[in-house]
Amino acid sequence: MEALIIVAHGSKVKSSNDEIVEIVSKIKSNIDDSILVFHAFLELSEPSVFKAITNAIAENCKKIKIFPYFLAAGKHVQEDIPYEIKKFKKQYPEIEFILLPHIGQCNGIEDMIISNL
Repeated sequence: MEALIIVAHGSKVKSSNDEIVEIVSKIKSNIDDSILVFHAFLELSEPSVFKAITNAIAENCKKIKIFPYFLAAGKHVQEDIPYEIKKFKKQYPEIEFILLPHIGQCNGIEDMIISNL
């Protein structure tokens, strides 16, 4: 079993967090059933990254991919998310943790922006 965890910043504004929940719901409906999809927030909202990873491990996921839902590689992408992953790698060496590129580094981001002109 594999997991995909979408990690967003988190907001005091409920509708902002709800957008992430909706995106994850759409991904779930368009992805193979062998991949569990979770959402997580770094700040201001739940579930935390720690909780989402813990849930994936509880579901017996042996490969956990973390997607930073951030446009640019700021502190959260460069330090905070890798720090969380490092803690789990140490505790669960049998699980493969993969940090995916953040949105700004995704293939086709330019085309997506242009397609919305």
